[in-house]
Order: sequence, then structure tokens, then C-alpha cells
Amino acid sequence: MNDIDNLLEKYFNGVSSTEEEKRLKNYFEGTGILPEHEIYRPVFAVFNTEKQIKAPVMTFPEKKTRRPAITRRIIILLVGSAAIGLLAVAFSNLQYARSQHPEYMVIVNGKQVVNQHKAQQYAEHMLSETDKIIENSYQLFREAATINQDLNAEKILKETDQKIECIKTNYKQ
Repeated sequence: MNDIDNLLEKYFNGVSSTEEEKRLKNYFEGTGILPEHEIYRPVFAVFNTEKQIKAPVMTFPEKKTRRPAITRRIIILLVGSAAIGLLAVAFSNLQYARSQHPEYMVIVNGKQVVNQHKAQQYAEHMLSETDKIIENSYQLFREAATINQDLNAEKILKETDQKIECIKTNYKQ
């Protein structure tokens, strides 16, 4: 059955012809299969079972009918009118709110401050406090940078190498 081995090799290498594949199929459908070829029987049996499986029939949903153009226009008109109405109400409320309050107003700790001078003093005080906080937080970074420079391993190794070289040259003399 060296012929079947050659056909199997050609088949799995993808170079077998249609006639050779039919011979393999007939061989594995028969009863005289050698024991060393039994492992290939399921491969060729799959092809027979797949032939029997029918592909499902595709059905597509029916198209929905469109609304008449008149109904669509009415909906667009109503939505547009509602949007214009909402804009008009919002604009009128904004104008009313501006007329009730002074031009300059700041809220500090939940209280309304109308005096511009007091509001400016409070803002300057808060900015100076913020500046102090930032300055204190940067101090830690400055200290870390100084420590990093002091503990610079490359610098220490260079200095140590220089001292060793100096000692070597003094020892040789």
C-alpha cells in the first residue's frame, strides 16, 4: 500500500489531483483499510457527512413601510417649534436674572459679596495662600534634587577612580 502512502503525502501537502483525492475517498470508504491508515479515516469521513448537511435558507425581514411625507413634516415642524419655544423661555429667564443682580458679584463661602474691593482683597489673600502651598510643595522637590546631586553615583565613582589613580601614581614613585 505504498501507493496510498504516496497519495496521502501528496494530499496533505496540497498537491494531489482531483482523481487522486477520489481514490483516497474510495479507499477510506471501503473495508480493506490497513491499520496504519485507520487514523486518517475520520478525516475523509467528515467530507461525506458535510455533503449531507444542507445550508440554511436565508430569510430577510420585510421592509418597513415609510410614514407619509405629510406626517413627517408635521413632526419636524412640531419639534422645531418646541425648540424655539424652549430657547425663548431660556433667554427671557437669563435677561430677568441679569436685571435682578448687580453687574459685579462673587460668592465666597456660600455668601454673595457685591463689594468689589472686599472681593478683590479676599481673592488676593487666597492667591497668596495658594502660592505658599505651592512653594512648600516644591521645596520637597528641591531637597530631593539636592540629595540626588549629592548621591550621584557616577560622580562618586569618578572621584574614587581619581583618588585610586592618585594613590597608584604616588605608590609607584
